[in-house]
Amino acid sequence: MNEGRILRFHRADKIFHAVNAVTWFILFFSGMYLSYCHRSELPEETALLCHLIAGCVFTLNFLGFVVLAPKRFFLMLRTCLHWDRNTLLWFRNLGGYPRRFFKIPFGPVEVAPQGRYNAGQKITYLFFIVMMAALIVTGWTLSVGEPTVSEGVIESMMGIHVLGSFFVTLLVMFAHVPMALLSKEHFFAIWRWGPGTISVAAAKEHSPLWLEEELLKQKLGSETV
Repeated sequence: MNEGRILRFHRADKIFHAVNAVTWFILFFSGMYLSYCHRSELPEETALLCHLIAGCVFTLNFLGFVVLAPKRFFLMLRTCLHWDRNTLLWFRNLGGYPRRFFKIPFGPVEVAPQGRYNAGQKITYLFFIVMMAALIVTGWTLSVGEPTVSEGVIESMMGIHVLGSFFVTLLVMFAHVPMALLSKEHFFAIWRWGPGTISVAAAKEHSPLWLEEELLKQKLGSETV
């Protein structure tokens, strides 16, 4: 806690998120070009080189987060896998998003208090983790393992790689980003240069149960996570 602010994103979270976001879109656009838009040999070679370089950075970023910041990775994983009554009650009104976005009076006005992540975020982040691992495996298999893998497996992996990346990108652009912008405190906290803090007011609004846990830990002298 510092002047009414609380640490939400540690340095490892911010680095992983930034590198992951930048490389993801490089991979997406170069991949789409290679799959559907290439017209000549030279641009195709350039796109392939960009795709491979970004793929290396994307892979190292993911593995680095797991290996070099295991507490942060497994905290995220453990939080996403923890479902309690309040998490399930989020589905009564989908966190109030239909009402806020589209003025649709879906479910009760009050949103059940959530922890570090709400139910929608837990589902989304688990899906992102699974898809990142799947795209890394399929991508490197398609790049370096093609001579040793059957044609049927290659076709299946290509389908997972292309369709999976396309679907995740749509989810990011039309769900993850708009919902992140609903809380500019969180958006700027993870993207700004410096400490990833948010106001206590924002934490109380979006993650009241997490705020209570963090305040209790600070009273007991524990590290904020």
